[in-house]
Amino acid sequence: MKLPETCKVELAAPVTDLSTRRSMRRDPSAPRLKCVSSGYLSGGSSCPETIPSGVVTDAWAAQQRAGVSGDRFFHFTWRGEVWLAFGRRNGRIRGIYCPIHSAERDQRVPVLDSSREAARANIAMTG
Repeated sequence: MKLPETCKVELAAPVTDLSTRRSMRRDPSAPRLKCVSSGYLSGGSSCPETIPSGVVTDAWAAQQRAGVSGDRFFHFTWRGEVWLAFGRRNGRIRGIYCPIHSAERDQRVPVLDSSREAARANIAMTG
């Protein structure tokens, strides 16, 4: 079964401009993105998990600098946990899944190479 391009996870270079985003991550007034999972994944209610938007946009920018193009899902780490987001070719983020719902979604969606080594290689490291 061939997966659509938006389901493929691409290798990304580590984010190198973390110092400019560290202040945004600590700033409580910085905009946050909320996990889009709701309904059956969250026991019938919306997930309360959030993440600073700068963390996600940095991870997507790193993917794009590494040559990823188009609209697609991508995995990234933040504070030692793996998140999933959908990045748009225009640089914007369409939505994110928290680590718990990202893992649940990954179990339902078939991947081309599900080995631990492949998964580790396909994560954008953000700090």
